[in-house]
Amino acid sequence: MSLPTGRVRSASAPGTADDDERPRRSDARQRRSALLTAVGELIAERGTEFPLAEAAERAGISTATAYRNFSDTGSAVDAYFAELMGDLLDAFDRLPVGDDPISDIRVLCHEWVAQATRWGAAAVHMRSPRGLLARRNVEDPFIGGLYDRLARLVETAMTRGRLPQQDVRFAVLMWVTIFDERVVIDLTGSLGWSEKTAADHLTEALLRTFGVPAAVIPRAIFG
Repeated sequence: MSLPTGRVRSASAPGTADDDERPRRSDARQRRSALLTAVGELIAERGTEFPLAEAAERAGISTATAYRNFSDTGSAVDAYFAELMGDLLDAFDRLPVGDDPISDIRVLCHEWVAQATRWGAAAVHMRSPRGLLARRNVEDPFIGGLYDRLARLVETAMTRGRLPQQDVRFAVLMWVTIFDERVVIDLTGSLGWSEKTAADHLTEALLRTFGVPAAVIPRAIFG
């Protein structure tokens, strides 16, 4: 059915319904973002058992608005986790690729610690009882994406002779284990280390696990 004028209005023309819709969509995105921020804060404080209405109050939005976004607390927690994991993979994808794969590994490790420092306290409450490889084998989208990115770096480093040949699956499993967000939170919170100090030490532990010669590790971390 055509518009009363008999023609379709341009989406970019002033005074259209789309012009009115854009601010509403922007406001809706901001409310959803504020709600997810509040969800993350509550998870970090006491886990995933809290009413959605409490997250709405903290976000400064109505309970009705919260329920227009999510059916219950569980779906809001799932959305928070999905966004968090998506942001982590996006951050990895934005990292520059250099000539030395060991340097690329170091850069990713530092980004990982920076990310985990922000959301680690919440993430520890959403851990799966299954291991990394088991979750990858059942096609967990995030785990598959994380595994692929880490495995690619390990394989490149081995191909270029910067890492000794090894089982890539074990190497990735050790990488994820060493950079467990609980470890990051312990180092930066309990020990009071800076993000850089924590990242440097964890990267050193990782490279030792990968079999990088001890003489090379300081240069690999700080070079």
